[in-house]
Amino acid sequence: MSPCISAHIRYYQTVQSLLPITPSHAARHDARHDAVPAARARRTRGGARPGAGRPRKEGSESHLRRPAISPGSPLHVTLRFASHVWNLRSQRCLRPIDTALRALFAREHAARITHFSVQGNHMHLVVEADDRRALSSALRSLSIRIARGLNRVMGRRGKVIGGRYHARVLRSPTELRNVVRYVLANHARHVPGAPVADPWSSAPVFTQWTALELPAATVRYALPALGPPVSAARGWLLRAGLTPRSRRGTS
Repeated sequence: MSPCISAHIRYYQTVQSLLPITPSHAARHDARHDAVPAARARRTRGGARPGAGRPRKEGSESHLRRPAISPGSPLHVTLRFASHVWNLRSQRCLRPIDTALRALFAREHAARITHFSVQGNHMHLVVEADDRRALSSALRSLSIRIARGLNRVMGRRGKVIGGRYHARVLRSPTELRNVVRYVLANHARHVPGAPVADPWSSAPVFTQWTALELPAATVRYALPALGPPVSAARGWLLRAGLTPRSRRGTS
């Protein structure tokens, strides 16, 4: 080996000894993984954790199993409509809703609608059902008929009902009175100063205003040629729950 080459080798060896030691790529990779938080390192696939599961939509109803219903139980049911649906408080939209209610009335379901009111983007119903399956079947049939009718009016296709219906079982005359008052006078709650008796409800055929502690009122149905399509109650609570005697019994 020539002296020149030997001198160059000694020079590079000297320079390498003076430079700081740099870890290899594998060593750097291991160091990054060692820095992962212990909680993250222990996480396994699936399981309960913050933010997991289907995102909940605003205003959506829980998918938990609905409560059991005894025969003749009254329920307060709320049907909400999608945001693109036209204002329900118009005769062009009320007609298909009225037709769907009449079809349910004619079929004599094991679930019967005894009171209702139609608001701008939702409906309130007081329903008497024999069991949970009867309630589900009746409301599914009603929702399908309403959706088809409103889609024909709007000249479109697609979703009309805005999610699962909300249902609450009424178990006492006090609960029943409060809900019937809420349903029939619901428009006055949304629009201060509006008459208590709402033409877009079953108020035109309701006669027990004093039981609700409201002034007696007479009003015509929003579709003048027809009357509100409601069924007669069969269970004791809806038949007698608004009478003065039932009020004394709960005091």
